[in-house]
Amino acid sequence: MNLEFKLDWVLTFLLCSIRLSGLLLSAPFLQVLGLPMRLRAFLVLAISACLVSSAELGPVDLALDVGPLIALAVSELAIGALMSFALFIAFAAFAFAGNALDLQIGFNIANLFDPITRRYSPLIASTFGMVAVALFFSMDVHHAMLRGFAYSLEKLPLGSLFTVPEPMLLARQFGTIFTLGVLLAAPTLFCLFLVETAISVVSRNLQQMNVLLLSTPIKIVVGMWVLAYSAGRMGPVAEKIFDSVFLFWEEVW
Repeated sequence: MNLEFKLDWVLTFLLCSIRLSGLLLSAPFLQVLGLPMRLRAFLVLAISACLVSSAELGPVDLALDVGPLIALAVSELAIGALMSFALFIAFAAFAFAGNALDLQIGFNIANLFDPITRRYSPLIASTFGMVAVALFFSMDVHHAMLRGFAYSLEKLPLGSLFTVPEPMLLARQFGTIFTLGVLLAAPTLFCLFLVETAISVVSRNLQQMNVLLLSTPIKIVVGMWVLAYSAGRMGPVAEKIFDSVFLFWEEVW
């Protein structure tokens, strides 16, 4: 049995794995699944080998010098990190909606461990993070992400130098957190606003009433009921949130 060693294929595979590692190693949905780092690295290498073998990528033409290799490795890592940035923005929109509801309902005084941020966060924010991961897989976004990464290899061939995107493009992506995050929690926030208004009118006329003792259970009951009622209608908003990831990738390329 003869083994043929192709140096150009190895260089292409290494650069592809570096770009993919910038996207996947710190991806929020892999953190929730609790995959160990060794398994994530094996997943990156396996997907890179499949892409390089099946996509018929052209060989990377460069001299075998340390300087150019390091520069291209850093460039590929930066491209992958920029793609991962859009994923973090999408999941941050869910976290923003959950934190806004926790603040209005009053659940921010009780914290749970959030597997996405590896910190303790309020109840609804942690729940929204897990729902985001469930929607990510149930809406087939993970397959779209891999297809988008394969498309990036065509638009930005391996060995391309990283160029910093426009600041307004990054700022507009940060605005996605607030616009789509508020849109995700808008029905519940609006009903809680009506409850706050009604309680303030009652407390104005009955000043001897304990507003804090009365408002907390009412907001919890109303907030959870409206949230449960509107949970089945979050699909279109979640689709817009995940679509913003691929729109950002297209604008960057």
